[in-house]
Amino acid sequence: MITILFVCTGNTCRSPMASALLLKKWQEKNDMLKPEEVLVWSAGLYTHDDLPASLQAIEAMREEGIDISLHRSSKLRANHICEADLILTMTSRQRDEILNRFPHKSEHIYTLGEFTGNEAGEVLDPYGQDIETYRRCLFQLKLMMDRLIHKIIKLRCNN
Repeated sequence: MITILFVCTGNTCRSPMASALLLKKWQEKNDMLKPEEVLVWSAGLYTHDDLPASLQAIEAMREEGIDISLHRSSKLRANHICEADLILTMTSRQRDEILNRFPHKSEHIYTLGEFTGNEAGEVLDPYGQDIETYRRCLFQLKLMMDRLIHKIIKLRCNN
């Protein structure tokens, strides 16, 4: 089993969108990947526990056929980092902050863009923006999730 942790700032937009999207795409690949082979979490660097996903994130994901309306934010804690096999942030600034706080996990911490080989790297922050910005963020995440799954499959085949 692989445990993947997505981290953003507030855990109300990007990281819950990424985690829900990964789970959906993982299920779509059920001929190669079994649901019990992955555990996906999300957390925020600067948030409070139990905040709902933003309304625009819920709407953009609903358009994708994914319901994140029950999502509640989680503040990033040391146990999240210690238990995760792969920690993926939305920006290099978030990655660097986690690396500074948890240097012993450096081989597990990447931006989503760098891990998936996306030169654009940073995931657009839609917080407080209109629905179109959330759709652009979702489109970016979809491209990265496809690459992420392909990389996980490739890594599993090499082990």
